[in-house]
Amino acid sequence: MPSFINQLQKDGLAGPFELADTSILDAVSEVAIGLQALQRAQNSLATLAGQEDELRHTTLINRHMAFTVVRDLFFDANLQSVVSDCFGKDLVLWQTKFFPKYAGVGENRWHHDRIIENGNDPIRLYDTSNHFSFVVALSDLGMEHGRIEYIRGSHLPIDGFDREMPRLFDEMPEVVHERITPLTFRKGEFAVFHSALLHRSLAYEHSEEDWRPGYFGAPDPELRRDADIRSGRISLAARLARKGTVIPERWGSNPAGAAHAIAEPVPYFQAVADQDRGNRSVVMTFN
Repeated sequence: MPSFINQLQKDGLAGPFELADTSILDAVSEVAIGLQALQRAQNSLATLAGQEDELRHTTLINRHMAFTVVRDLFFDANLQSVVSDCFGKDLVLWQTKFFPKYAGVGENRWHHDRIIENGNDPIRLYDTSNHFSFVVALSDLGMEHGRIEYIRGSHLPIDGFDREMPRLFDEMPEVVHERITPLTFRKGEFAVFHSALLHRSLAYEHSEEDWRPGYFGAPDPELRRDADIRSGRISLAARLARKGTVIPERWGSNPAGAAHAIAEPVPYFQAVADQDRGNRSVVMTFN
């Protein structure tokens, strides 16, 4: 058995691995930067329309089928091979997210990616036969400036650790503090993991003493507005499911209740007034 399969079974995550072709990464980053600009424009329109409840401060725009270069990245030979070895064939990709980190950007709180199960079925956190994720570094992702962390083994039950909780939360109990593990990448590397694995990324700017299990870095809107996104770093995350899994339009349910499991709103290219219409999921065959 390959060592990375053992790593996946034990830790819930395998990698980093290298993409076979890194020549398109800058073009994929340009998509992320363009979507960030779109997000800002949509927020400006929402403010002018008096629709402050429509403001979005993350580039969670699910547009993998709109950009050929993004689809090309997903069909990278090494990415396809690793995903197939770890999770098998007949998978669909149903959601993608860019995560740019730059001055003024806060923390992505502790969370897991298993926000749906199958249609309206309750989430089965410890069923490792379905729901997988991967993350690709579009730039170097090091220990500083918004590093990624995960909790080793949190795809499986941990004695003394209650997972009957909302999907997004700030604090981790002491029982899992020693499991918190940095995840660093060079540009063009990726990792795969079970979607129930708990993970986060820190705020872009922080001090050494803030690197603790309960750290929460709030965004600075003014600094963020004036910052240059190109001075930061960018990752791309994607979520996979078995073929035949029913992807709800807007949300699934979890042990904490549907209100805590609502999938993040996904702005499209429509006008602000039309953003909440239509199917939020864009499902494509992955392998």
